[in-house]
Amino acid sequence: MDVARALKVMFFLQSLAVLVLIFHWSRKCNSCVILKTAMINQATGNVYSKATSVPFASTERGQLSNCTLQDILQRPGVVMLTTTNLGFLDMTMNMLASVRKVGICVNSTIIAEDEKVYQYLHKKAEGDPTVHVVMTNSGLMQTGEVKRKNARTYFDLLKKRQGYFLSLLEVGIEVLFTDSDTFWFRDPFPYFQGDFDMSMMDPRSPYPTRTSRAHYCAGFIYMKPTNVTLLFVKEWIRSLKGKNIMDQIEMNRLLQADKPVHVNIQPLDIKLFPPGPPFYEFLAKNASYSAVVMHAASIHGHDEKVRKFKSSNMWLVNASSDELVAREQYNN
Repeated sequence: MDVARALKVMFFLQSLAVLVLIFHWSRKCNSCVILKTAMINQATGNVYSKATSVPFASTERGQLSNCTLQDILQRPGVVMLTTTNLGFLDMTMNMLASVRKVGICVNSTIIAEDEKVYQYLHKKAEGDPTVHVVMTNSGLMQTGEVKRKNARTYFDLLKKRQGYFLSLLEVGIEVLFTDSDTFWFRDPFPYFQGDFDMSMMDPRSPYPTRTSRAHYCAGFIYMKPTNVTLLFVKEWIRSLKGKNIMDQIEMNRLLQADKPVHVNIQPLDIKLFPPGPPFYEFLAKNASYSAVVMHAASIHGHDEKVRKFKSSNMWLVNASSDELVAREQYNN
């Protein structure tokens, strides 16, 4: 057994032991103080650094999530994963606020791609049993908005994600990756039941049919740690190396060619998981229209996304990214 594999086995066993220990003590004594252990960071120690680790009570509700330790123990083996930088901090806080509003409690990891956003979110997540904020060690990105017109930097940011996915999948964890420009109206997890490898939304094919025109969205994707998923994500990483291309385009090319293997995809209904433009079309036709999760894909640019969210009363944050950081610094 090579060193890398031995480490993964060790991290998995550590994570399992931690969960068993936490579960034991949370049942034995609700008033006990337990160390918040960043289980995800143990499981992926070669990817993340600066894990949050602060004391919290098993009945304490987190500032960001409004969830307790006992709440997240009801959904074992699943992680909601997102990444952000300072340019999208306000969007990330808005997404988290929508998740909190719906009352969804799931073990969550936010990967900070720059120092400023890490410091802010790290402080906000203190004492929260649900939310783990970690700093990437795969290279810091710029603090401002990474725009599509700056293609190389934008693509490089997107290409970091597959490594994060793989590190969790390899230790048997199911991963829901969500871009920060999503808004949650209802719990999406009931839609991820059944026998499949990956679940995504495809706006080009009639639901639930998978056609040759399929073009799946990589910004909201549920992955099960099957052998097929592992093989696919590894090939996705390999095929992106040295290419100045969007990760989603390469993902769809591989899926259409069944490379390296055919992936069993459970499609998400576009009416329930719409991208930005269809969501607002549905809303214009029916004011009582209700999605599960809206992803503001195809609404380009941070400011335009915020404008559209505000127009539909979906903006729950009362400050810009810079203002959020300034307030935190002032309060300290």
